[in-house]
Amino acid sequence: MITRLLVAATVLTATVAGVPRAATAGAGEDPVGAALDKAFAEATGGADGPGVQAVAMRNGKVIWSAKTGRAIDDPPAPVTGSTMFSLASFGKSVLATYALHLVEKGTLALDRPISAYTGKKVAGSGVVTLRMLLTHTAGYPDMYASPRIAPLFPPGKQYKPDRPYTFAMLAPGIRKPVKPGARYEYSNTGFILLAHVLTKVSGGEKALERDLANFYRKTGERGDHLTAERSKSAYPRFAHGYAEERDGTLTDYFTAFGATGVPTDVYGLPFGDGLFAGTAYGAARYLDALFVGKRLLRPATLAAMTTPTPQAVAAGETYGMATYRTEIAKRAWQGHAGAYGGFTSMGATDLTRGVTLTVVTNRLATKGNAQTTWENLAKAYATATP
Repeated sequence: MITRLLVAATVLTATVAGVPRAATAGAGEDPVGAALDKAFAEATGGADGPGVQAVAMRNGKVIWSAKTGRAIDDPPAPVTGSTMFSLASFGKSVLATYALHLVEKGTLALDRPISAYTGKKVAGSGVVTLRMLLTHTAGYPDMYASPRIAPLFPPGKQYKPDRPYTFAMLAPGIRKPVKPGARYEYSNTGFILLAHVLTKVSGGEKALERDLANFYRKTGERGDHLTAERSKSAYPRFAHGYAEERDGTLTDYFTAFGATGVPTDVYGLPFGDGLFAGTAYGAARYLDALFVGKRLLRPATLAAMTTPTPQAVAAGETYGMATYRTEIAKRAWQGHAGAYGGFTSMGATDLTRGVTLTVVTNRLATKGNAQTTWENLAKAYATATP
């Protein structure tokens, strides 16, 4: 699973607070729900385990949902349907969709050097294009490995979780790209730059937050379940992220470093590599609107977004533009995963059947993380349906 920096209940089906109730049936009449319930219970840790939300949608309607575990361990607080999680790298797909929308409008061009939007101070900006940023082919070294900015992040000595980050703080870690366009290599740096490009064309961070919110209203979501805007009001709804140590103990990403609210590196600008926070429902609404309802992008743009690039194919990957294909039980799902700060996420759509499945968790651990839980659910869905 690809990350920025990893710092090392009872299942309630279709009744998640804040999520529209799915049509229910008796246990013998709903084999899909029963199969998903069973897989969810087996993959997660129950009331005292990781906080997990999961949602399945088909053609715009919730057909199943579940939640379990703790949003906060101490003092104990259960996950609800409105509990917010960092979506981490899943948000790359969300941000890329907006960027491609601007390409459709003519505001951006896929193959124009990004210096047209950022100026020439950014290393490689005269050669690197928007397409390269979206497809991880720009060739930028990992900025978080740069000694110039690594201390700004945990467990670095300069990490201050209540201090807002700016692009200027991160810019020293952006180094000259290596052979831009030549090969696929997953890059958080490229999406930091994508957010910078979008900030420039919008006219500032607040303007970009506004524009993103307006665009994603097309999903039918008003921001309660999917947002890029960091706010103090989000804190009471937020789960804490937990990293499981080798001895099985948990490190609370929020309290371990002295944060008094949501740590400022968990989501929001300038972090285009992990810009969004929300719920499993918000993530599902986005994917359904994109891939099933086709309300966010034109068909030709969507086809380009989901087609693996030649560079990705050469590397044995299925990555297109901020989305990739996963095959489970002989079914192909299109989406993206993420992990950061004790949070994990996974969401994808079975394009053939119009089914979307999303999972978010607040524990970076072997059991109960989003990827393994999602895979178990996807297998169960395939088994229970034609």
